[in-house]
Amino acid sequence: MKRKMLLVSLAILLIASVSLFANGSSESSDTYVIGVPQPLTGTNAQPGACALNAVKVAAKQFNDAGGILGKTVEIISYDDQGSPEESVRVAQRLVSDGVDAIIGSCISSAVLSAGQIYENNQIPTFGTGTSPTWMAQGWEYLFRACQNNDFALPLVVDKLTELGVERVAIFAGQDDAAVAGVNTFTELANQAGITVTTTEYYVEGNTDFSGQVARIINSNAQVVFISTFGPTQPLIARQLRQFGFNGLCFTKDIYQVDALQVAGAASNGIAFAYPYLTYASIDDCKDPFIKQFLEAYYEMFGELPVSDCAYRAYDSMLVLKAAVEAAGTTEKTAVAEAVNTLSGVQTLAGMQDFTYGDREGLHSFNIFVIDNEQYITFDEWVGSPLYNEIVSQY
Repeated sequence: MKRKMLLVSLAILLIASVSLFANGSSESSDTYVIGVPQPLTGTNAQPGACALNAVKVAAKQFNDAGGILGKTVEIISYDDQGSPEESVRVAQRLVSDGVDAIIGSCISSAVLSAGQIYENNQIPTFGTGTSPTWMAQGWEYLFRACQNNDFALPLVVDKLTELGVERVAIFAGQDDAAVAGVNTFTELANQAGITVTTTEYYVEGNTDFSGQVARIINSNAQVVFISTFGPTQPLIARQLRQFGFNGLCFTKDIYQVDALQVAGAASNGIAFAYPYLTYASIDDCKDPFIKQFLEAYYEMFGELPVSDCAYRAYDSMLVLKAAVEAAGTTEKTAVAEAVNTLSGVQTLAGMQDFTYGDREGLHSFNIFVIDNEQYITFDEWVGSPLYNEIVSQY
């Protein structure tokens, strides 16, 4: 009888240990495993690679300093291709791998598609897309340590109202973040009494926007709101200027430094609300915290990140580490609960505060304008020759 009871007990222990391994619990492990689904091929491969590289920078820094709660950080990454369908397959694979946390895709539609899987498996997840849509699902394990465009666009519309703008045209992509940006901007413009003269869309991969630009100009718009992802920005900037539109343009996201280098003077008069800038050289950066990150990134990869998706992912890693340390454990639910208690977390975007109850760390942003092919704040821009030239048209 005792022998039978011993065999039953051993069987129970064996099943429990197998279950523990399958669920990827890090409580009994000396590693902390972070899954990083990003677009590593296709049109968004460059931003995705920058995000993955930034996660690797953070992981190295954590490990060099003793890890997270003494556990070595391990990275598992798969290519979600920026595709909703592939992001689901990647999410299922990462769950099977037993990851402890996710630093998710910079493509919002991929975060939206995979989010329920991470939620069901109670995996603390940080999305790095800027669309409001996926954060509106109410998932308790999903957080953001980068910009929510819905928080920034009211600043843009307030600035247009302040300038006396009455007519705005929209040029947009058809991805989730772009469409969400259009919807929010249109609603805010209507509330402010600003007329949207036309909304022009393009198909991903297109490079000739002459038809859309012609309709924008013919609509007699004073300003153009550009709701697209980074690679399209310099193309539309150049074509707007070539066809004779010399007014102010506001972009949904940051206007990247590589876009500025490609479009050159056509970038003058483009503005955006964002927490930080990207840089062509380390010496151009005056923010000491960002500069340290750029130096570490350059040391590992021999180049600077051309996309702010690197900043988004790096900040997500900093917040994740702070949450684990606040929880005092790597147990997933405890980590997720700890995120909501965090405030004053130093990141590239500034101090992050998750105590608002919306699972968002950022709630205030800067407005930058490009003039003489240089980034300056909007306040610095006021009164400049380009400012006076543009505002005189309103």
